[in-house]
Amino acid sequence: MQTSKYFKRYSLWYTIAHYFGIICLLMGFILVLPAILAYFVDKNVELVICFLWPALFSWGIGSVLMFSFKKTDLGLTSAITLAALVWLVVSIIGALPFWIARGFFGSEYGLTFLSAVFESMSGFTATGLTMYGMRVEGLPRSILFWRSLTQWVGGVGVIVLFLSVLVSRTGTIAHRLYTAEGRDQRLVPSIVRTTRRIWLIYLFYTFLCLIVLYIIGMPLFDSVNHSMTGLATGGFSVRNHSIMTYSLDIHPNAVLLELAIIPFMILGGISFAMHHELFMGRIISFFKNIEVKAMFVILFVVGLILVLHQGLYVENFRYASFQVTTALTGTGFNTVSISAWDDFSKFLLTILMVFGGGYGSTASALKLFRVVVIFWSLGWLVRRMLFPQSARFSLSVGGKIFHPEDVMKVAIYSLLYIIVLVAGSLVFMAGGATTIDSLFEVSSALGNVGLSVGLTSSCMPWWEKVVLIIEMWAGRLEIFPVLVLLTSPFRKH
Repeated sequence: MQTSKYFKRYSLWYTIAHYFGIICLLMGFILVLPAILAYFVDKNVELVICFLWPALFSWGIGSVLMFSFKKTDLGLTSAITLAALVWLVVSIIGALPFWIARGFFGSEYGLTFLSAVFESMSGFTATGLTMYGMRVEGLPRSILFWRSLTQWVGGVGVIVLFLSVLVSRTGTIAHRLYTAEGRDQRLVPSIVRTTRRIWLIYLFYTFLCLIVLYIIGMPLFDSVNHSMTGLATGGFSVRNHSIMTYSLDIHPNAVLLELAIIPFMILGGISFAMHHELFMGRIISFFKNIEVKAMFVILFVVGLILVLHQGLYVENFRYASFQVTTALTGTGFNTVSISAWDDFSKFLLTILMVFGGGYGSTASALKLFRVVVIFWSLGWLVRRMLFPQSARFSLSVGGKIFHPEDVMKVAIYSLLYIIVLVAGSLVFMAGGATTIDSLFEVSSALGNVGLSVGLTSSCMPWWEKVVLIIEMWAGRLEIFPVLVLLTSPFRKH
């Protein structure tokens, strides 16, 4: 009998199996953290089981794969396939605690399997759309912490965590894995040292945010979770109405809490390479960066338009500044009910969710650098049309010269992004949602933002859940790795 090509030595699946096993082992250790919280804080053995069973399952799969398959060279196609597969399977494993909790506690704490996968995918992709709805404040602390932890890990990346913790030296494999997860900026020449510096910066900002929120008056558990999901630009909250809860509860420092969160959302949306520049004392270099300048200009201009549209009142300045920031950085916290806003305001936020944050940050979507390249290219093209053909103009963006093929890559990805966005929106429009609400919800999922106009809920049709899961998955990995994985069974390896 002829052996299937998928199981031949050095085939695509054989090549990635060893590395996939290691990441499953790492996932098991991550699941132990909420299990500890369930035992010591929630004091509930059944909740401990909800996390330990998936941990054991993950360790079992990881051990079998790691020891059954030898470590081999990892090509770029293999690395991209591995990245897409890891994010899908990790999200499924991460969904098991929510699903097992349904067996023990029913719908009070648990979710159906598809809703659990949705919640987990929303967590690891740092999106923030949730299936729990208005049940969040009734959840045990271990489950709330698990939701926040998935976003905190996913904000930087599962593979980046793997490289920083389990890889001791840089090589071709480390570089390909780093690139496969949508990153290419190096803070230092070594990829492994780069990932470790990213985590150090991330830890510092998370701890700083925690301290600031706690000092202002946010409860400690709230501060821990919101600092994790804020820096991850994720948006999961431990409150039913997100950050708006503190205003609804008439917290004495509600406005200060909102103002304190804004700079940390911005920090999460800025490239880690720029944070490294800041930590190295190169402040001028930080503020001269084209993405940093673009972010502040967009926040100011769109925020001003929103205020002028809604009325020159102090409350509108407050809400507009927060919502514009949370949309552009892809954080997903909210301080106002967006479903009550008019279509013009929703559309402005939709544009920001499509733009996204900085390249190499915890934010997703198109990324500001691509947006700048597109607009600069339009100006460059107009100049070429106005001047004689003999005139030569180079396209320079942020001090880097872009050739036509570079612009073509940006344009192709942007077009693909819009196609995926429109395709998902059409599904919701077919279900009866308005055009603007459909675009808003799918833009939020594809851009890994988490803002919602109310379409996302545990009661939505299963096919709409699947569409948003795919949108979140594809958006986090910049679409191409997902396409590579989905087409791999039809290619010769």
